[in-house]
Amino acid sequence: MPTFRFFAVVLSITLPVAASASAETAAISPEARQHWAFRRVHCPPVPAIKDAAWLRTPLDAFVLSKLEAKGLRPSPETDRAALIRRVYFDLIGLPPPPDEMERARNDQRPDWYENLVERLLASPQYGERWARHWLDVARYADSKGYVFTEERRYPYAYTYRDYVVAAFNNDLPYDQFIVQQLAADKLPLGADKGPLAAMGFLTLGRRFLNSQPDIIDDRIDVVTRGLLGLTVTCARCHDHKFDPIPTQDYYSFYGVFANSVEPKDPPMLRPPEANAAYAAFEKELKAREEEITRLKVTRTASRIVGLHLPGTAVQIPLAAVNRAFQRADRDKDRALQKRVEQWKATSPLAPPRPMMLEDAPHINASHVFVRGNPGNVGEEVPRRFLAILSPDKREPFHEGSGRLELAKHIASNENPLTARVLVNRVWAQHFGQCLVRSPSNFGLRGDAPANPELLDYLAWRFMEDGWSIKKLHRLILLSATYRQSSEDNEAKRKIDPDNSLFWHMNRQRLDFEALRDAMLAVAGRLEPNLGGPAVELTKEPFSGRRTLYGFIDRQNLPGIFRTFDFACPDTHSPQRFITTVPQQALFLMNSPFVVEQGRRVVAQLHGEPTEARIRHLYQLTYSRDATDEEIAMGKQFLASAADAKLSPWERYAQVLLLSNEFVFVD
Repeated sequence: MPTFRFFAVVLSITLPVAASASAETAAISPEARQHWAFRRVHCPPVPAIKDAAWLRTPLDAFVLSKLEAKGLRPSPETDRAALIRRVYFDLIGLPPPPDEMERARNDQRPDWYENLVERLLASPQYGERWARHWLDVARYADSKGYVFTEERRYPYAYTYRDYVVAAFNNDLPYDQFIVQQLAADKLPLGADKGPLAAMGFLTLGRRFLNSQPDIIDDRIDVVTRGLLGLTVTCARCHDHKFDPIPTQDYYSFYGVFANSVEPKDPPMLRPPEANAAYAAFEKELKAREEEITRLKVTRTASRIVGLHLPGTAVQIPLAAVNRAFQRADRDKDRALQKRVEQWKATSPLAPPRPMMLEDAPHINASHVFVRGNPGNVGEEVPRRFLAILSPDKREPFHEGSGRLELAKHIASNENPLTARVLVNRVWAQHFGQCLVRSPSNFGLRGDAPANPELLDYLAWRFMEDGWSIKKLHRLILLSATYRQSSEDNEAKRKIDPDNSLFWHMNRQRLDFEALRDAMLAVAGRLEPNLGGPAVELTKEPFSGRRTLYGFIDRQNLPGIFRTFDFACPDTHSPQRFITTVPQQALFLMNSPFVVEQGRRVVAQLHGEPTEARIRHLYQLTYSRDATDEEIAMGKQFLASAADAKLSPWERYAQVLLLSNEFVFVD
């Protein structure tokens, strides 16, 4: 022990110590203040271009200006069928049904495309698709990760997921979306408690064996990288190495979340129906809770009996009895509490409740932890916003924990980061690459925007349009830039190999959710109902629900999710990796799920001649007509396809499902 103490002393002397100056006087260099991401968003003038006839929306001028400066021309507009399939997958994550494809292809009205975009934005499936993009940002999962003996599943995680779906479908303004996710409990909600579910954004991260400093660090990270594109958690142990974020700013945020607690019994999001099912749930819950109470009463009574020594008015202090509390008793308590939590988490009868926060009953001052060590408390710091995003004179937060004030600072037109970060994320989902290639790092070491004027124009328009994400979609989707062909051009590729100037559309591979959902859709198996508790996706009989509703166990994420580059749910995910590995092809060739969908596709072909069947399959799977050559190849395949398990038609359907044309969107 003396050796350890000596080592600790030496360590404290030799390691560098974070600067002790307060954040109020921390030096932020003029160069840092002039960094593009820290300058206020403004509306840049629309650039003058040579070919004004190409423009469809103002953003096209910003794209074409960069192309013309390099001597490049945009690609031709893609064909109507490819555009229809593209916008279907972009907005709702599903292929167009054959009848809808036929209607859109034959629509002769000049505004046919605008009408299609409106129909898709109004579809409830739009919210499901775009909620999944946000859940990557929010590091959503249905479980806590490793937490030793307690129940690993969150009982009401799905209420956050369903809130996000509804927020996108209702086009909830993004600034309100932010405020509700950080501080819905501080808003005048009235009878509608639904927005409380928004706070799952903060509470659904990993639990780190219930280490409170690590839980708070995770919440700071999802807020700052997710909403602001800043790596504030790099300042946990010292001033940020690169960005103007002193460690005091980190602990200003830390104090906000340290003074926010999860209520033991959050309110119901809606009153339960007074029926037999709910009565059964309450009866079982009450029985499990009473078991805990009986154990405590029995244990207390047995101790009271032993408080007086036989033959003496000598009384053993209760504290001495408590010190004798046995591990077996603690384990029994945990086991019974786990049974209560399991019932809440697994019973389909449990009424939905929010995974929320509220202010602690007593607000405590926050302090710097020297080198990030909670046992080494340093100077006191006020709860307040980041110095680099604030005026010279910063006011401390004074309303409880400060979460509402923090949310308003983030969701402000004066904040130079929030709108830029969001429009960059939306652009990436539509084009397959960001304007800023480091979407969660807009700091000094992040990538500069490929087209800074375009980024600012989109961010400015986004705020001017009331922070409406659907209006942002319209601006992008109706542009000539979005409607370009994905065809390659060797000469243009030599000038701009990364397509950073967007001279053509990027061909994109379907993510795992869209791939699985598309298979269910063409097989006629996709269930349309929205919301509700998570379901198991990987076991037979296979669920027909959208992949969005699959149970996400962050400790034991199924291998198929990892194979297809699903976002890691352990932490905020800026963007998904795209890999090509043998396991992907093996899944498509051998998975019982894929085989089942192939069989169901064939089951939809009722007594049609061979050629008509082939045409029908192409319309279902590829949203287009089969060519004469493809029909001939199909007939040849069917004549030679012998398999003990699958009929020739079932094998043929599976071949179409595992092809590149099904898996990629042009």
